[in-house]
Amino acid sequence: MARKNAAVWQGPGTRRRGRGVYRLLGTGLLMALAGCAVGPRGQVPTMASPSTYNAHRVDLSPGQQKIQWTRQQARSWWLLFHSQQLNGYIRKAMQANPDLQAAQAALARQQSLLVASQGGLYPQVAANAGISRERALRTGTDGGQRYRIPGNLYSLFLGTLDIRYNPDVFGRQKDLIHAARARVAVTTAHLHQSEVFLAAAVSRAIIRAAAARAQWHSARQIAAADGHLLKLLQQEYQLGYQNLQSVEQQAAMTAAARARIAPLEAEQAAARHALAALIGQTPNTPLPMPTLKDLHLPAQLPTIIPSALAENRPDIQAATAEIKVAAAQADVATANLYPQFNISADIGKAAMTGALFFNPVSTLWSLGAGLAAPIYQGGSLHAQRRAALDQYRLVSDQYRATVLDAFRQVADALRTLQSADTAFIQQKRAQQASARALQLAEARYRDGATDYATVLNAEIAYQQDSVAAINGRSQRYLDSVALFVALGDGWQPDHRDSNAPSPSPTTAVEHTAGASA
Repeated sequence: MARKNAAVWQGPGTRRRGRGVYRLLGTGLLMALAGCAVGPRGQVPTMASPSTYNAHRVDLSPGQQKIQWTRQQARSWWLLFHSQQLNGYIRKAMQANPDLQAAQAALARQQSLLVASQGGLYPQVAANAGISRERALRTGTDGGQRYRIPGNLYSLFLGTLDIRYNPDVFGRQKDLIHAARARVAVTTAHLHQSEVFLAAAVSRAIIRAAAARAQWHSARQIAAADGHLLKLLQQEYQLGYQNLQSVEQQAAMTAAARARIAPLEAEQAAARHALAALIGQTPNTPLPMPTLKDLHLPAQLPTIIPSALAENRPDIQAATAEIKVAAAQADVATANLYPQFNISADIGKAAMTGALFFNPVSTLWSLGAGLAAPIYQGGSLHAQRRAALDQYRLVSDQYRATVLDAFRQVADALRTLQSADTAFIQQKRAQQASARALQLAEARYRDGATDYATVLNAEIAYQQDSVAAINGRSQRYLDSVALFVALGDGWQPDHRDSNAPSPSPTTAVEHTAGASA
């Protein structure tokens, strides 16, 4: 009897211990599944920064520009050109350019999607209310096989409060939030890059218009000089002191000089049209353009040291954020392999009269919980996870390619800047020498000490050297812009335009001793 009682007494205790074991196993299983849901960590690939951009040192000492090595550069680099018109056009472009506005709208959209994804972490509550007037049908004694009797009219008042909650056991919703936050970072970097390219496009349009205008003035002066010399030769020919061949050669030179004027006018117009489109205006908008004399070549070129380049390049920032997006998507694909839980609760009122609606007897409610687990999907979920991991590896490789390309662009920009600076010095000297040679040739020709062929050769050389000097001067401006773009500088909306370039108050400019290009 005691043994029987002992068995009766031990039974519930054994069941309790068994339930505890089951709970422990269930908890361990959930923890194990959650541990299996770990995807890539979204770490940026480690890449060593070179000590210099170029294998051979870039030296700008012969020219007017000097490299100023910094760790973080002031964003409004166009202030270094000391042009109020350039500053104003860039400010207008930042406010009215449709492509930039589209990039801003894209960022706003991603920010809204981020807020929407965060709502999945919280319970969803919805309210329903309604009132209806109805009439039911009553069936006859035969169950309504032959006829039905209309019932009485009645009203139905209904009001419910629905609550739905999906516990994020395996972190799927948090991974979606991480992906949305990373997409915001990607879009922000793209917006920054759009600002960089827009400022550079405005600067290039103005520089090219100024260069075309300088060439246009030079072409007009050369055409006027050619026309004057042609009249002189024609007078000498009529007097018998010059042959017809010289006259025809000079006429051809004059016509060629005049022919160069019209294309330069068209080039100026094209630059103005491009600028109008960049600032959101139609091509017929009158736009006063600065000359090359109004643009000052930056004497100091703030250049980011190699170890800090990744912090300033928007494309590298975008590539970094893409890695985080891919990692979060891989985590979501992993979480999709495991069960999804949901909890629901409803409470409300249903009554046929308004007074009964507020009576406790009209209360109705429900409470439930569910689990949905994938059992067999034909291998699609695992394939989707493998595709997400492949995408993660893909963007990691693209990141490395982006970083290498960034260093290449800066190296090319520095080397091009050096060659343009050296070339312009020689072009300027050649123009000055050819101008003196032409003056001497014309003076000797008027004195009868030389023939016309000498004047003709001197004139051709001067024309070529003048055009080369103008192109060389404008090319230095364009190469300076290319360097700033390669360094990744962009727009700073709260920065006040001024004649004197100055770094942002929040931007520390550090000189690095011994740095080289």
